[in-house]
Amino acid sequence: MEIIGFEKVFNDNIHGHIILHPLCVAIIDTPEFQRLRNIKQLGTTYLVYPCASINRFEHSLGVCHLAGEMLNALCKNCNNEIFVTEEEILCVKLAGLCHDIGHGPFSHTWERFLTTAGINWKHEECSIQMLKYIIQKYDLMKEFKRYGLDESYHIELICEFIRGYGKILPSEKYFLYQIISNKDNGIDVDKWDYFLRDGKSLNLSISFDYKRLIQFSMVVVDPNSNPSKKVIAFRNKEARNIYDMYRVRSDLHLRAYQHRAVQNTEIMLIDILLKAEKCCTVQTPCGTKYSLTEAHTNIDAMSRLTDHILYDIQYSVDPNLEEARSLLNRLLTRHLYKFVGSYNLNFVNPSICDNVIDVEKLKINLKEQLEKAFEVQFGIAATWLNCGAPVTDPLRNVIFFKKPTCGSKIIHLDNTPYYSLYPLQKLEFFKREITVFCKMLKVNNENLEKFDAFSKRYLENFKP
Repeated sequence: MEIIGFEKVFNDNIHGHIILHPLCVAIIDTPEFQRLRNIKQLGTTYLVYPCASINRFEHSLGVCHLAGEMLNALCKNCNNEIFVTEEEILCVKLAGLCHDIGHGPFSHTWERFLTTAGINWKHEECSIQMLKYIIQKYDLMKEFKRYGLDESYHIELICEFIRGYGKILPSEKYFLYQIISNKDNGIDVDKWDYFLRDGKSLNLSISFDYKRLIQFSMVVVDPNSNPSKKVIAFRNKEARNIYDMYRVRSDLHLRAYQHRAVQNTEIMLIDILLKAEKCCTVQTPCGTKYSLTEAHTNIDAMSRLTDHILYDIQYSVDPNLEEARSLLNRLLTRHLYKFVGSYNLNFVNPSICDNVIDVEKLKINLKEQLEKAFEVQFGIAATWLNCGAPVTDPLRNVIFFKKPTCGSKIIHLDNTPYYSLYPLQKLEFFKREITVFCKMLKVNNENLEKFDAFSKRYLENFKP
């Protein structure tokens, strides 16, 4: 595939100088992609860690770069014996670039805001809608076609790569679905980039080495399924490195993403958005106005939403936004909700951890019982850690291979049960904790103790 336009060099503080394809540059240079510069990657974490103000923009560029690096290594390590077209490689890069363009203000906080409002919405599907919207709005399909990308086949393939699953590719190319969003074991370039990027902004050490994982990766036939299904495998000596990757994820969640103060500020921000929901609107060029809980239903409205809505509330003189402004001022002046208590369910009620339960329902029920008993408003947060994979022991789903013998092209898989050699500690990797906050501005210690005792008793007696 001949590169017709101009590649662009970006100086990234994580990966150094990275070169992106002209088609990627065409998407980057749209206002809809540029809006990612104004969407904080870590939500309200910057209110606790002052330097955690990185945005989705630079993360998206990093994932695009790593996707290309991963594919280059896989082709090289397999002696170019895996057949991947240049068009498919470009599709993977585009998926890495666009996997987060559907995020709302303050990233995952926006999803939690909509969940609190009773709306089931996922940013991945919005990213797919936003990509199609950009292509249509700026007539980019002709640019896609210049590089051999078909309007129906390849656009849908990019969407499948964003989701991390699909039916377009045959099982021999299943490994391409594992690069951006790996649903099998959570090892993907999206996590590698945000671990490094977030760790640097949070000033937290990142111990695992993603460059080694890339260099010691190969495509092999999956021994656990269809004989023709090919997946990404890693050298057996990288088992400890992968274990460290899962540990880093857990550490970032415990020390930053789900830090008690971060949970507190996020609950306050969600309350601010709920109070401003009807009066703080988004208007499209055709004149239609959407409330904050309606904007996701129109991709044009969604493309106009960034973190700026907080400033719209803060500097508004609309009397209908007075309650939201007052709470926002309380957040910015650090008059946070009062901490009541944190309850590690591994100790308080292990039966909750051993069952599949609706965590949101548990939070709602506890909140309702507390408010009914004390006639005071409460905020409930849940720390529900996993390893970014759908199983409780993702190492079991990682395929390892042995070092090839000199001159041999035959790859032997390693069946050593590394999940037993490097067991993921339940309390560290799968923490189950409920944290309660009281929303009163002033509350005495005696009442806090009553709230604490009630919460603990409720969780002790909760029946999954």
